[in-house]
Amino acid sequence: MKKIIALLATVAGLGWSTASQAFTCQSLGTSISGSGTVNVKVNLVPSISAGQNLVVDLSQSIQCKNDAPAQYTDPVRIKSGSAYQGVLSAFRGSLGYYGVQYPFPTTTETAWVNHTWGDYRGWQAVLYLTPISTASGVVVKANTMIAQLILEKEDSINGNRQIINWNIYANNDVVVPTGGCDVSARNVTVNLPDYPGTAPAPVTVRCSQNQRIGYFLSGNTLGSDNSIFTNTSASSPAQGIGVQLLRNGAALGAGSANTVSLGTVGTTPVNLGLTATYARTTGQVTAGNVQSIIGVTFVYQ
Repeated sequence: MKKIIALLATVAGLGWSTASQAFTCQSLGTSISGSGTVNVKVNLVPSISAGQNLVVDLSQSIQCKNDAPAQYTDPVRIKSGSAYQGVLSAFRGSLGYYGVQYPFPTTTETAWVNHTWGDYRGWQAVLYLTPISTASGVVVKANTMIAQLILEKEDSINGNRQIINWNIYANNDVVVPTGGCDVSARNVTVNLPDYPGTAPAPVTVRCSQNQRIGYFLSGNTLGSDNSIFTNTSASSPAQGIGVQLLRNGAALGAGSANTVSLGTVGTTPVNLGLTATYARTTGQVTAGNVQSIIGVTFVYQ
């Protein structure tokens, strides 16, 4: 009879131990207590900062907890092989994991961080991009995968491992800045009044730290000074008319040879000082629609 009692006690004890090992994470209503893969949609609100640009703070979308904090410490780390995906796959950056910075993509594991709390708390993983230019950016479309992070949790008593693959997807269309500076808008529509009217082109630039930068224009042009941008309207285009961008009353030509220096730009936005106007080309002027596409490229100086 004593042997039966001892056996029952052992079985009961094992059942209690197995249940208490659970480590659970959740994301937007989906929870996972074992190993597996979870697709996480995140709202991307990227921003520039000194030396690195914020892509996403995952603590807003992923929360984890220790289901038995009195018995287990639940050490958790991010595994080697975590990386940017899709349009960001060629980029490098850093991973902030509970206040410590690591190169990203990860080529080694991060340090273990004990998850000793029994309530859901944000998983402190933050992704950054290393700036590679002045004010450029990458267009990320909604529902596209941008990164994968591999969570590894170790059982603090018997060493069993739990692996969660977090596939990070953009929930919104956004331009992720890849430079140390950023612009107020990447697509600016300037509506000109009737000929010969003018209109401001409201574009500003700011930088995370003081930088000497300039800019130049690009596009299809006419004339020896490349300052008249051609009318590319496909719907009833006007004839004999193009578009110029003026700065301080002078027309700017396209090309890097016509770079405009903005001096030192810091965290306060600096206006490019551009005004759009019509310009006569060749031939007779006829009424119609006018449209020009003009690019602005920023350069360090």
